[in-house]
Amino acid sequence: MGLKKVILKLWHPNCWSIESTKDHPRVCLISNGLFKLENEVRANFHLVAESYEDLKEFIEDIENYSEYAHEVYVIGKNDLEADIHARFPPHTTFYEKVFSLEFMPMRISISNGFEYWVILVDEEKLSETLNKLMELEDIEVEVLSITNLRSLEDERVEDVIGEILRSLSMKQKKVLICAYKRGYFEWPRKTSVNELAKSFGIAKSTCLHHLRTAELKIIRRIIEELRDREPHLLDIKAFE
Repeated sequence: MGLKKVILKLWHPNCWSIESTKDHPRVCLISNGLFKLENEVRANFHLVAESYEDLKEFIEDIENYSEYAHEVYVIGKNDLEADIHARFPPHTTFYEKVFSLEFMPMRISISNGFEYWVILVDEEKLSETLNKLMELEDIEVEVLSITNLRSLEDERVEDVIGEILRSLSMKQKKVLICAYKRGYFEWPRKTSVNELAKSFGIAKSTCLHHLRTAELKIIRRIIEELRDREPHLLDIKAFE
């Protein structure tokens, strides 16, 4: 038996982050910590907006959701991002209900009026845990994906670049670096595959194969990491 990585889409009533992102769908909140202290729940969020106007409108509108939160502080802003600290009455969260279940939350993001949780669950407890979660009152749950946890390195930010570098052959690395230095990835391109192939003394088809294979390895791993860090992006309906 091992651990399963599960991505969930959740909704529950009277939630500050759900209500605020429902009204501001071009803003995403990423939870950076959730704690219960005495008679309130406190949370830190990292806010990412699609434009400066979206960020400005969200921050200006914060006070309109005071019924769901005791206090909300904007700690700082930088370009299209901001950090937020919020304090909630316990009845507006499902903190106690959810954390009584047998799973380990890894990441939580909130977008377009829904929460997206990445959790780890013992394989033998998977069905039981999901059934209990779906039986909780006033909570709507949809399972977006269930995958095997390959290793704890799946959850380490630093290792993504290492994984990509280890997956590339030396020939692929050399062609990539040369293509980058000569402006192949710029638009309009400053060099061609023919010119790159000549500089390496290889056929055009071989050079193109190295480029495309390397690009696929890099893009695939970045998309996988993006999916895990911002699971709301899995929910394509959010863009409709």
